[in-house]
Amino acid sequence: MEKRIGKIRDVARETGLSIATISRVMNGSAKVTEETRHRVEAACKKLNYFPNAAARSLSTNKTKTIATIIPNIEHSIYAKFISAIEQTLSERQYSLVLAISNGDEEIEFKEARKLLGMGSEAFILSGARHSPELYDLLEGRNIPYVFTSVWDPALPTPMIGYDNSGLARAALTYLKSKGHSEIAVVHGPVDSSDRISARVAGARQACGKTMNVTFFETSLDASGGKHAVQALLERATNVTAILCLSDVLALGVYFGLAAAGLSVPDDMSVMGFDNLDWSTEIVPPLTTTNLPARKMGRSVALQLMDLLDINKDLEPTLLEGQIIERGSVLSV
Repeated sequence: MEKRIGKIRDVARETGLSIATISRVMNGSAKVTEETRHRVEAACKKLNYFPNAAARSLSTNKTKTIATIIPNIEHSIYAKFISAIEQTLSERQYSLVLAISNGDEEIEFKEARKLLGMGSEAFILSGARHSPELYDLLEGRNIPYVFTSVWDPALPTPMIGYDNSGLARAALTYLKSKGHSEIAVVHGPVDSSDRISARVAGARQACGKTMNVTFFETSLDASGGKHAVQALLERATNVTAILCLSDVLALGVYFGLAAAGLSVPDDMSVMGFDNLDWSTEIVPPLTTTNLPARKMGRSVALQLMDLLDINKDLEPTLLEGQIIERGSVLSV
């Protein structure tokens, strides 16, 4: 037999609490105690009661929905980021809606319109490079938004992210500290992303007079990394280390070096950027730069909920990355 669906009055009767208190618990209010929250949640489970989100939005004029638009979901760094956002939002009964832009501003704008139609109250945007139409759309409706995965204190929009330029400088400096002076830097298309352009700029800033650094732009995938190796070897350079400004490029570089009969790190040191999940499993494990994707996801979710719930201002937040030393870089 189908179980009867409970109502909010049933929950109030079961717990001995007022309907107003039950509603506060359902809305994730911080004004209720943990003991009360647990009582209400237990009663809801027992009585098969689920709050009606549509009805709640009509009564409160709030949907408790936050949107995020990311370039893709092909790499685990975005999976970590999205997972942290969703888990954090659920703690206060918020929902996440997601769209993929494929790095295309026109697609991003169209997806933003759809997400607004779903009642999104705030937006999480990857990077700080977006179309004027998107800004007009959000600001015209007084929708707050925050940039992630970047850091530029000169911009007025709040951002919660990391310093791509500084981390790339640190990576090249690390290779220099290991004695490498002939280095290749492999990166994705600079025009496609402000994160990529910042990393390339940082690596260029780290180049010193005692270093010979060659830059290779390629597609941002394993195939691109493999093709970069082919181009590098055709030049017959004296490169001893390859800095890849994305781990997926490093994977392709591994493939390209293996196809050429070269081993990592004995014949060529390789360093990545992202610390994707598989970077510990590849042989040899990849030395890379860890990006704080989970911490960033949690921070942006908490700040947007506080903005929507108690009108607390967003705080620009710089998160630290760090070099993870493994087995793919040798000292020379």
